[in-house]
Amino acid sequence: MLQMNQFARSLNKPRIEEFEEPSSLQRDVNPSRRYLLISPCRDEAAYLRRTLDSVAAQSVPPALWIVVDDGSTDGTLAILEEYARRLPYLRIVQRADRGRRQVGPGVIEAFYAGLETVRLEDFDYLCKLDMDLDLPAGYFELLMQRMESNPRIGTTSGKPWFVHPRAGTLVPEVCGDEMSVGMTKFYRVACFREIGGFVRQVMWDGIDCHRARMLGWIAESRDLEPIRFVHLRPQGASQKGIWTGRVRAGFGQYFMGTAPLYYLAVAAVRVPAHPAVIGSIAMLWGYFTSWLKGLPRYDDPEFRRFLRSYQYACLRAGKRAATVRTEAGRAGLWHAAHPDSGADPTAVAQSEKADLLGLSFDTLTMDAAVARCLDLCREPRSSHTVVTANASHLCMMRRDPELARACRAGDLIFADGMSVVWSLRASGRRVPERVTGVDLMARLLAAAGQQRLRVYFLGAKSEVLKTLVEQTRAQNPGIEIAGFRDGYFGADEHASLVEEIRASGAHMLFVGMPTPFKETWCELHRERLNVPLIVGVGGSFDVLAGFIKRAPRWVQSMGMEWSWRLLKEPRKLWKRYLTNNSEFIWFAGREIVFRRLSRPLVMQRS
Repeated sequence: MLQMNQFARSLNKPRIEEFEEPSSLQRDVNPSRRYLLISPCRDEAAYLRRTLDSVAAQSVPPALWIVVDDGSTDGTLAILEEYARRLPYLRIVQRADRGRRQVGPGVIEAFYAGLETVRLEDFDYLCKLDMDLDLPAGYFELLMQRMESNPRIGTTSGKPWFVHPRAGTLVPEVCGDEMSVGMTKFYRVACFREIGGFVRQVMWDGIDCHRARMLGWIAESRDLEPIRFVHLRPQGASQKGIWTGRVRAGFGQYFMGTAPLYYLAVAAVRVPAHPAVIGSIAMLWGYFTSWLKGLPRYDDPEFRRFLRSYQYACLRAGKRAATVRTEAGRAGLWHAAHPDSGADPTAVAQSEKADLLGLSFDTLTMDAAVARCLDLCREPRSSHTVVTANASHLCMMRRDPELARACRAGDLIFADGMSVVWSLRASGRRVPERVTGVDLMARLLAAAGQQRLRVYFLGAKSEVLKTLVEQTRAQNPGIEIAGFRDGYFGADEHASLVEEIRASGAHMLFVGMPTPFKETWCELHRERLNVPLIVGVGGSFDVLAGFIKRAPRWVQSMGMEWSWRLLKEPRKLWKRYLTNNSEFIWFAGREIVFRRLSRPLVMQRS
């Protein structure tokens, strides 16, 4: 209980310093911040004051807050009337007691009872807000700031935490990053209108995000400390207990159209989550009993096709990679529907992806790549991984599923190697240039010196690392070295090393370790590291420290840098180059031929 009180007190201190300099796009957006809160509630007297107080403490107050008292029989109404006399933006809408409210449809009916009393066009943002939450004081301001930075974000939220009933400690609820959470559905009004609002059925808070994504919007929730909040009632609980809540969730997934294989995987992943095992059994019971009974489903075949396609992509590539790929693939739909959005057409084009051998590459120039990396350093503190992949990576991914998952989960993926660039171009993908790890690192170090960012170096031998740090400080005055550690450490040191990097406050972490270790290690620890930019750079430390001489520019421009490295280290590299290059030529060549031959068929169908 003491931990919960400490956590709640920290919520009232808005950590806006973590949302540093806004991006160039954010500065161009008109910061209109009229937001409408609508809160359906019934018998919430036990939690109500916590929510009312936390909204009253917001750094940007709502333009209007409508609380719909849906037939409460406890002291809810009296508490609301007390606060309505103090808060000028609080309005109460009363509904008659119609007996026990049906969770899901009943909540949304009460929501619309409040929405019908206003003109939605008078507001920029809309939030369906539960009345059993304790929000940080800067919550809504930071959500709006994030949406102003990217006009494609249609709905967003922070992450809920709750007190574990047995351990008594605060733990995060299980909720995906690709959904705004149901208890604080914060929407851009334009997006809310386009998806047709909320469905009046269980799983309304999943259908809405998938519909938004289908139309090209971005739906998300972010686990950033300044926007974490306390959920005073456990997730999936109901008046009849957690079993009933989980069974209801299973029916909701069935109703939405979730693929059976996907839901089996979801249930398996959630086995350890509270309540362990029994929660997953209840979810599957709700899903498959609904299926056997032939209960009706959400009547939109196009939506169900999109949903299952997305879910199968999640099973193949992982949810993070599948979401990024889907968002990139649907960007054109959004921009076609919003030509006057004010988004930079150049930035839009640069957001396109180019696929090769199961990896989606960002088609950015070096300048654009550096700018995007710096944007990530300025955004709310959250970990992002940058992958620079060459032909060797693509071949190794075929044999190493863990490496494949780590690479596909990268927030930015660049073609490091002319063989990859040439193959992408030959298959009809537009790639402006290669973005090598060593060049990207050098550019980012220079920018870090100019902007006084903190960097951490991990990897290489101690003498290489010492020289690299000395040269970095000499060449980039103003840079702050947050820390450094050589690459010789055991598995028993991983946890303490991660904590050391996290405590350093680094903006950039450069990992000079070999593949596949650097990719899998960075992905495994990415969330705990809490470093805005994590870049695996392989042997770049040795090059920048001057221990290995790089190929001349003219050799690099011809795409023959690999031959230079082979001449320098023949015993180390000849076997790898022979096997990997041969394998890459075969599989990349097959993919190029397939795409070239299939292109007329694709054009004919379209």
